[in-house]
Amino acid sequence: MIIDLSELRLNDEPLEVDADFTNSELVVDTKLYHLESPVDAHVVISLRGDCVRVAGHLQGNLSMTCCRCSKTIFRSVEKDFLVDYWPDPAFGEGEELRLNYDDLDVGFYHGDSFDLSAVISEQIVLEVPMKPVCREDCKGLCSQCGADLNLGPCSCGRDQVDPRLAALAEYRKKLN
Repeated sequence: MIIDLSELRLNDEPLEVDADFTNSELVVDTKLYHLESPVDAHVVISLRGDCVRVAGHLQGNLSMTCCRCSKTIFRSVEKDFLVDYWPDPAFGEGEELRLNYDDLDVGFYHGDSFDLSAVISEQIVLEVPMKPVCREDCKGLCSQCGADLNLGPCSCGRDQVDPRLAALAEYRKKLN
């Protein structure tokens, strides 16, 4: 959803947007997670000079893959957010931009338009855990046979030592 900033400047009032964003509008689907339903968002966009302030609330449902046992898990995402966007600074080739820690909460836009769906996508991705798990005590899969260890122990004889680590296993026996 593209917002025309020149029209926002002419009206001189914040723009309120209530919209449902679908998978096709957002860039959040990966192999590990995807949207189960459209994301419902209420957003207020206001201008403060060149700064575009985006404040809002979103909620939606994600399905993810547990990084330990590969089961599908479902999580709801509900979040309030406030982000400031500034015009994209012009840099010559080879120039560098130094950022302070406080600058990491700032985004940039280019031209006289603003992509609201990119903001919503960013906020959803920030809520996805780096390593989603179905439950905290998930035991995962056996590294030898792939059996789900949450259902019980496997029968593959996991006492075998990787030949690359055999020297360490011998050293451990000597220490005991």
